[in-house]
Amino acid sequence: MGPQRAVPLLRTLQAYLDHQGSPARAADELHLHRNAVTNRVRKVSELIGADLEDPQQRLAVQLACRAHLM
Repeated sequence: MGPQRAVPLLRTLQAYLDHQGSPARAADELHLHRNAVTNRVRKVSELIGADLEDPQQRLAVQLACRAHLM
């Protein structure tokens, strides 16, 4: 996956994590439908093999998103 496809997924994931896993609040921030947020989060979670329900993995993913998007 190239940067043009990865950046929107990472921004969606970051918004989702910043809003404590709320697809609705992330969707409001990103001007997307909440189903789009849910689908993107599911896709990136599968791609990176992360369990976002695990607090340690969730924190690691959130820090990685912030570092990459800076």
